[in-house]
Amino acid sequence: MCMLSASDHRVSIQPCATYERGQVLAALRACLGPWGGMGAFVRAGQRVLVKPNLLMGITPAAAATTHPAVVDAVLTLVREVGGEPMVGDSPGIGVLEQVIGPTGVREVIEEHGAEVADFTREQVFVCEDNLIGKRIALARALAQADVYITVPKLKTHVQLVLTCAIKNQYGLIPGARKGEYHMRLRDRDTLAELLIDINRIAKPALGIVDAIEAMEGDGPSGGTPRHVGLLLAGADMTALDVVASELIGLDPAHVPTIQAARRRGYGATSRAVIQVIGPCLEEVRPASFRHVGHLKDIQSIVPVPKFLLGWIRRHWAPRPRIVAEACIRCFACRNGCPVRPPAIDPARPVRQQVDDRTCIRCYCCHEFCPAHAIVLKRTWLARVISFTRVLDWVARHLGRVVQLVVRLRGPAHV
Repeated sequence: MCMLSASDHRVSIQPCATYERGQVLAALRACLGPWGGMGAFVRAGQRVLVKPNLLMGITPAAAATTHPAVVDAVLTLVREVGGEPMVGDSPGIGVLEQVIGPTGVREVIEEHGAEVADFTREQVFVCEDNLIGKRIALARALAQADVYITVPKLKTHVQLVLTCAIKNQYGLIPGARKGEYHMRLRDRDTLAELLIDINRIAKPALGIVDAIEAMEGDGPSGGTPRHVGLLLAGADMTALDVVASELIGLDPAHVPTIQAARRRGYGATSRAVIQVIGPCLEEVRPASFRHVGHLKDIQSIVPVPKFLLGWIRRHWAPRPRIVAEACIRCFACRNGCPVRPPAIDPARPVRQQVDDRTCIRCYCCHEFCPAHAIVLKRTWLARVISFTRVLDWVARHLGRVVQLVVRLRGPAHV
């Protein structure tokens, strides 16, 4: 896959007033002009994974998903340089087969003869330099691609403030595993760290942001469409998010994913090193763009009451335990624990070695223990119920409900 250039912090902005296909294509060509076009990212014969934001099975007018005209323009340019595109995502509600029709993406895929990437099959990706997810199960299609292009929708987000270039990679997590992470990880900062880990593995070669019609208010699905009239592009996902934040009047210091990127040294977080190509932000910034009214708990993505969610989490997620006879007391687990003070410490009395109240179930200790002395003890609930299967069932049936509501009442009521 293409590697992010350490010095390419350019963000290109191009006006685009409507989703008329010819206009979007022309705007995207101009947007990629600073790099010399799509050929700077894709070579002939390469398999290219294109990942839009296909949150749910809703029409493009709702501004909750990447518009099919933008996907069409991306596929057109990929084809022009000889690339072999495939399109995929793992929706938050429903499954891909339910979603690509209402969002208008199925027609675009078929028109270009592109492949629908299978995001149900997963593969474990390893990055020992990651903080939360040293081993993460992502869509196998990512490993089958030579180039990965992410095509997010610019939206506010009730849990992470902003969803744009960095957050779009969360859809690389297959199906209900996304819900599992929301169950395991307790706060938005920890989830933001996971998103940086996923981005470091995925290595997007190019980000193209659909900001022609953005979403303001309580996004990513409950907000209101807001005309912005822009496309953004860049090779640095963090720089894209910084510029997108400032475009809609958000302070990047208040966006958890950008701050996680700053802590981890992933991309450019300072405007001083980001070169914006195109109109000045002051000239194109929409007036009084409405942000999230009230941030929600990061675990509220799982559709159960908070008190019950906490109970399920305590009694479902496996708990790390140190095998005393195998422990070599190197303290790699304690030193590598992202929680402060560490939730695990072999120096404590046996019954206190793991603090289940502060442990975030990231399992970093289990993954990098050199002596393999840390096991994950399944709870009685996990032995009785496969929570992954339950979440998969819920997601699939929620998708059917959403499709029914859209047909009966229209996207404005969803």
